[in-house]
Amino acid sequence: MALEGKTAVVTGAARGIGYAYCERLAADGANVVAVDIDDPANAVTQLTGSGDRLGLVCDISEPSQVDAVVGTVLDRYGHCDILVNNAGVFPFTDLDHVTIELWRRVQAVNVEAILLFTQAFAPGMRAVGWGRVVNTGSGITTTQNRDLAYMTSKGTVHALTRALANELGDSGITVNAIAPGLVATQGFLGRVRTNGPTADEVVARMTAMQTIKRRSVPADLGSALGFLVSDDAGFVTGQILHVDGGVTRTGA
Repeated sequence: MALEGKTAVVTGAARGIGYAYCERLAADGANVVAVDIDDPANAVTQLTGSGDRLGLVCDISEPSQVDAVVGTVLDRYGHCDILVNNAGVFPFTDLDHVTIELWRRVQAVNVEAILLFTQAFAPGMRAVGWGRVVNTGSGITTTQNRDLAYMTSKGTVHALTRALANELGDSGITVNAIAPGLVATQGFLGRVRTNGPTADEVVARMTAMQTIKRRSVPADLGSALGFLVSDDAGFVTGQILHVDGGVTRTGA
């Protein structure tokens, strides 16, 4: 119950990695606010632990909807101690097929929402002299991948993480990112491509590049989050923690 009495907000929380983050935070005693474009209410009922639970629907690319979530959280809990910016969209796009509309949507969800939520909750963290911001980056930034809009957005997330760490460190707030490899979530495995390898083939190829020869699962990321939001990580900030079974060591 290391996080008892603290309030955590997790975006993209209805399933997959985001839900694994919620499970870990709840198990550690935090109040958990699960935010997702799909209603997370049913998901939060499955969480165990001593803290409060709240599920909120939000399209985080819309500033007015972000404002509404922030207002609800502050009215109910007073402030947010832990912010996990996990929500993301990951379309397969290359230079010849990306549209400006798709590009802007990816940046709005994957990057701009981090800024909006952090701006909103940082004052409360500053007021108590303690806070944790954890962003979901990606190991894709080290690969030879052609998912143009997504890869660019995650590189920006890594840069934004370091910039926010510079801004907030003097206030007792740490800012880090977890960079997963390819995680075998239902969302990824259910994706369909009209050409190229299937999702299962992509996962198999990535697994072969790892030193740990098994599929990555969401709980692997939850364990990393548990460390980064703890007091044990109070001197860790501005870091990109690769949780990928060793893929990044190859530079592939």
